Amino acid sequence: MPPQIGCHPERARRFRRAAGARHWNSGREPKDLRFPLKPCPGLRPLRRAASIPLEDLACAALFAFFAIQGSIPGIAPPQALEMTASAPTSLTAYGGILSQAIANGLIVVLLLRRPRLLLHRIASVPWLALLATLAIASAAWSLSPALTLRRSIPFALAGLFGLWFSARFSQPRQLAILRIALIALVLATIAAVVFAPSIALDHSSGHSADWQGVFTHKNACGRVMVLGLAVFLFGERLTGAPGRFSCRGGLTAARSLSLALCVFVLVMSGSRSAWLTALALIVLWLALQLARRVGPRTRTVLVVAAPLLILACAAAVVLLFPWIALRLGRDPTLSGRTAIWAQVLHAIAHRPFFGYGYDAFWRGMTGPSLQIDATLQFVVEHAHNGFLEILLELGFAGLALFALSLFRAARSLSPLLLRGDLRRIAFPLAIFVLTLLCNLDENTLLLSNGIFWPIFVAALAQIENLAQGELATQTRDRHHDTPPPPHAILNSRRTLAPNRTAAPHQSS
Repeated sequence: MPPQIGCHPERARRFRRAAGARHWNSGREPKDLRFPLKPCPGLRPLRRAASIPLEDLACAALFAFFAIQGSIPGIAPPQALEMTASAPTSLTAYGGILSQAIANGLIVVLLLRRPRLLLHRIASVPWLALLATLAIASAAWSLSPALTLRRSIPFALAGLFGLWFSARFSQPRQLAILRIALIALVLATIAAVVFAPSIALDHSSGHSADWQGVFTHKNACGRVMVLGLAVFLFGERLTGAPGRFSCRGGLTAARSLSLALCVFVLVMSGSRSAWLTALALIVLWLALQLARRVGPRTRTVLVVAAPLLILACAAAVVLLFPWIALRLGRDPTLSGRTAIWAQVLHAIAHRPFFGYGYDAFWRGMTGPSLQIDATLQFVVEHAHNGFLEILLELGFAGLALFALSLFRAARSLSPLLLRGDLRRIAFPLAIFVLTLLCNLDENTLLLSNGIFWPIFVAALAQIENLAQGELATQTRDRHHDTPPPPHAILNSRRTLAPNRTAAPHQSS
């Protein structure tokens, strides 16, 4: 007999323990318990965090490491010296090597756990695979063969990690992992600004109020926040049913807050180029929302007109660039970038076909970049344009491989866009556009420890996977829906006719 409400607490505790044990052994739930144990609502976030698999956390840690380019203040590569404005030390060199070795070792462990995923998916991105192979092979003609080999192998490993990431996880799980990494970076940036402003604020003149957070520069901070905007905006709202706000597919309160924090840090970074990139992504999101609500013919017109409109806008920006720059409060030379591009083009003309080798040009006082530094009267670390950087390091061969990968992805996207399957291609399309835009004034692609290279590989692999699934569906539908030829129908009628006439005779 169950105890009454006013019984002794110890007796009630023993009763609950005994009843729970009996029903646990019998596989049934206890039906008559007066003191049920209710879960505490405040512990739900902790329980969800504790239920995240270690594999997901390892991937989130790698993406966070790539987002800051391994630049941990005090123990990181030379990029971290921009954060602290301090001189390099032995701890900086050995700490950078150790942190990169740990990241590469973790990637190798993840790849070896499921090696078959790479074998099945590597054929989906052949041109990017050849680009990574060319980067390793460029050690044969590099100005610094040892350095090229040491940097190109982690570059190829990061690409393999992006390919494995696309094959291993479904798209919702990929987005969940990226959300973990980006939320951690946003919170770390805000905490760094509050508690360590000497490190978290930009050190360049005239930008002392701009945030760089845990990143090497305010522009790097702005780019990662734009990536967060793509993850939270394209990965969530388009997954709901059209015209409905779904708690599962739409933006929940927590994700809306995370999106607001990304936008806040983006604004505080003061990166005008990141602002323009974010504006372009919002326009793309609105265009996809419009495409979801129109018919197939209108969608076809939009798909055909979109590239033409983009080319027209690009031409207008080139022609009206000085006026646009002044309106945005920017230098018409883009803080000296136009002068850098002119000098880089002169350097490319000396080695146009295969370049100077992966990561072998910008060597300061010891490489050919010394002539550019002497001409411009300041130290240049990279070409400030991803496409020029590919030409500089891997020549026209590398740029052709990258262009072929873009063409293949665009060709695979077209039938998916025409069909209106925007729910699955929204995020890969956003990464596709974001990579192109970010490489207009910065180099975010050919980085051995950058976040955009593995995410770009994962997005292109996802596009190819969706396109192959679409092709298989069309082939299967065509096989089942095609009517038989006329002679087959006639033959079938001839074979059935004797049976119909013989049936009455047999019955009689």
